[in-house]
Parts: sequence; structure tokens; C-alpha cells
Amino acid sequence: MTADEPAVIDPSYYSEGERWEKSVYRSVAISRGVWRTVAICMGATSVAAIGLLWLMLPLKQFDVVVLEVDKTTGFVEASQPLRARGDLTQNEAVTRANIVRFIRARETYDPKGLRDNFDLSSLYSTGKAAEDLAGLYAGSNPNNPMKTYGPNTIVSVQIKSIIFLNDKTAAARFSTTRTSAQGTVIEHWVANVRFRYTSEPMRNDWRFDNPLGFQVTEYRRDQETITPEVREVKP
Repeated sequence: MTADEPAVIDPSYYSEGERWEKSVYRSVAISRGVWRTVAICMGATSVAAIGLLWLMLPLKQFDVVVLEVDKTTGFVEASQPLRARGDLTQNEAVTRANIVRFIRARETYDPKGLRDNFDLSSLYSTGKAAEDLAGLYAGSNPNNPMKTYGPNTIVSVQIKSIIFLNDKTAAARFSTTRTSAQGTVIEHWVANVRFRYTSEPMRNDWRFDNPLGFQVTEYRRDQETITPEVREVKP
């Protein structure tokens, strides 16, 4: 090659340059794709985390609970407000009211209202509960309240709480105050009440007092405290 002749460039130079350019472009494209995938995954994870947090926010709340402590037995119970919405809670409230009416009618002793209380507790009783009630006031029973209390004693009932053990059983805590000429005796009780609702036909006057057909099938009470509270009459 002379000085006047132009330099001849090897064709492989261009091909090598083209391959290098394609290699660099491919590397950049791959890197860009990897980072794009990572960004998409991180974005999806962030959206999922925010959505999960949004779903969990209603679960975290603070409720004010009022605790009641029985001064005699020390029993602690949380007062539960009635929720405006929710059929189950409303049904429980109605059932509680029926149980309270039954216990008051069965455990109250007042000679003036004895017939009314007996009729109402009989209306709310069936099966074994009805048999026990009839046996309690049977003339042959020496523990008949009319024999043990007589005409000058009054027993009043104060309901403390009703707790549902299942959909057919409730536990009731109540106290009875027996007032006579000798003084006042306060006793504390726990009762298990098994109940049901029936649609069997009944007389209209019975339906007025028991419109939903509430019936107690079994009733048992036990003393919550062994020693009753006695208050003697001062002379």
C-alpha cells in the first residue's frame, strides 16, 4: 500500500461494532425489563398491603365495657348494651325478658298475688318444669310455700343477670328477699333454665301474656352463697 492509496478498513471491524452495539442494547433491554418487573411486583405488593390494612381497620376498635361486681358474692359481669341492628341480639333481649318474667312469677311469694303468679309461671312452663311447679304447690307437699311462709310473709325477687349457655339454655343469677315479722332474709341463687318457643295453639287470653309461645322445659335453682343475709327487726 502506497501513501496515495486510501486505507482499507477490515469489514470485520463493522461487524464487530454491530455485534457490540446489539450486545449493549440487549443488556440494557434485559436490565430495563428486570427493573420493570421488580417495580411492578413492588407496586402490587404495596397495593395489596394497603388493601389488607384497609380491611383490617374496622376490626381494630375500642369498646367501653362497664363491669358490675356483686357486693355479696364478688361475681363480676360485663354489662352488654343492646345493639340496634342484628336480629340475634334482639331475639336474645326478648328471650331474656321472658326468662325474667318466668323467674319472677315462679319465685315471688305474695299471698295477694299468689294465684296470678302461679298462673303466669304455669303458662310459661311445660314438661318437667310444669311437673315440678305443680308438685311444689301440691297440697300433699310439706314444703308448699303456702305452708312454710303462711299469710304474713312476702318473698320478692331481684334479677341480677341472664347469660345464654347455648341457644336453648340460660343461666340466671337472682336474689330473693323474704320479709316477715321476724325480719328480712336475703338469699342469692343461680338457676339453669332450658326453654323453647312453640307454635302450638293456645287460648287468646293466654296468648296476650305469652304472644311468642315461650316455654320453660326444665328449671333448677341452686344457692350461690351458703349463708343467707339475715336482718332482724329491731324492737
